[in-house]
Amino acid sequence: MKPSNKAIDTMQEITNKVISLMEQHGTDWSKPWRESARAVGNPISAKKREYTGINFLNLGFITAMTGYKSPVFATFKQWKSLGATVTKGSKGYSVLFYTTIKIKDKVSGEDKMIPFPKTYTVFNADQVSDWDGSWLEDSDTELDGVQEWNDIKTADNFIAKLPAKIEYKPQNQAFYSPAQDIVVLPERHQFKNASGFYGTALHELIHWTGHSSRHDRFKSFGKFGDKDYAFEELVAELGSAMLSNRLKVDSEPRADHAKYLNGWIKCLKSDPKAITKAAAMSQKACTYLAEAAA
Repeated sequence: MKPSNKAIDTMQEITNKVISLMEQHGTDWSKPWRESARAVGNPISAKKREYTGINFLNLGFITAMTGYKSPVFATFKQWKSLGATVTKGSKGYSVLFYTTIKIKDKVSGEDKMIPFPKTYTVFNADQVSDWDGSWLEDSDTELDGVQEWNDIKTADNFIAKLPAKIEYKPQNQAFYSPAQDIVVLPERHQFKNASGFYGTALHELIHWTGHSSRHDRFKSFGKFGDKDYAFEELVAELGSAMLSNRLKVDSEPRADHAKYLNGWIKCLKSDPKAITKAAAMSQKACTYLAEAAA
């Protein structure tokens, strides 16, 4: 079974937003989103839970681009159940939620379960009236594409609790070595500010999750600079931005990411599903690191 046209259109719409930001802001394409998240907060549902993956990314962009003062989004039905009224003529925003469906395998003839995207339309709290600030109970059965996330308070504690092997060396390069399974960073005093340090460290830690003993993302890599390398860099870039928002630290783009920018734009233009895949991998990596640091 193929995804619905609405699900495909949602992926394309989100992809277009990312491409537009990349073309406008270059390697600092996530800046509007990061600034909005610091001022308003990360997108959350009417159940007071943070959106994740592609929904976290998309609603973050929407909050930044529209200037909403609230990070809360909910469906029409959810707002109504809270006694609030969506303003007539308000534009809704699509979120994706992956459920599983049973299909018949064409080769074996056996039943198998596959992920299948469904879309829901949500509205921001700035688009409703008469909301008294109450929240829905978790027992509410309507799906809204969110899941729990345990917030980590400080970036330093977060990094210190991880089982990742990190070495600091007096050099100008930062990298993750899959062969040695080690993150190598310049010494702290070499970074001009905290943004540069944390942005770099979190980026490389996202790479660390791709090791064969963890999420095994590197097996398809060819030569350096090919599309798989560029895609992995996009995964790490998104993951770093997600972690920066959650850990309440700023992160600045690395100058060496400029070489990947055109590759990212080309990849996204050729495959609207790529941003969904990258965001899902980034979210999975962030979740893994949060659980490892818990």
